[in-house]
Amino acid sequence: MTCVLRASGTDFDVDVFVATSALTPHSIWRRGASRYPQASPGGDRHDTSGLRILVSKAEFSDLSLQVADAVEFLQQHHDAVRTLAANEGVTYACLDFAAEMSPPGWASFTFPPELLPLAGAAGVSVCLSVYPVDVEASDDG
Repeated sequence: MTCVLRASGTDFDVDVFVATSALTPHSIWRRGASRYPQASPGGDRHDTSGLRILVSKAEFSDLSLQVADAVEFLQQHHDAVRTLAANEGVTYACLDFAAEMSPPGWASFTFPPELLPLAGAAGVSVCLSVYPVDVEASDDG
């Protein structure tokens, strides 16, 4: 997944939200459920309930397309996203972009001015998750 809208909270009733929203979750989790049910059913538990909504299918290497998709998504779904972010059980709502970074480990990413007011008006923060890329391994293949 590249750009996702993620929302969560300890008192967020994700099932009620999903049943009444036009937004379609990519995945959901519930407070108290196992984080890794197949690998470790008795292990760590979620301390919040939440969901992820796929905003863009663009590659990690195409941040500009992720941003364009996010702008379109926020324009089309502003009211539903605002309802999600304002839900009394939601304490965290974030539009999370994914980008790759090649060594030596420095990069600069810029978000256009049209994205930030849309996200702010919808009540969601914007973050960027950066994933290192092994250039030598990708050249071998």
